[in-house]
Amino acid sequence: MNFKLKFTNHKFNTISVDSFIEKYRMTNSKEDLKKLRNDILYFKQVKIDGVKCNCINTLWAISSAISEQVCFTCITGESDYSNDY
Repeated sequence: MNFKLKFTNHKFNTISVDSFIEKYRMTNSKEDLKKLRNDILYFKQVKIDGVKCNCINTLWAISSAISEQVCFTCITGESDYSNDY
């Protein structure tokens, strides 16, 4: 199943890795934050290298680090990611 992004001109809101980890820590204090940081940096590079989701959309680096290597639409079922990091 392929999803086409409905809002192709929208971009994710930018956030630094450290700022995201701080926000994540507030509700996930028992998680291994060093591993999360390394995973985010890894998937950020994978995204820069041009690796795509199975549906051919751009990877969602933060969520890929938390769950699996996929795009926003495959994880959420939504196409508008303009209010997400």
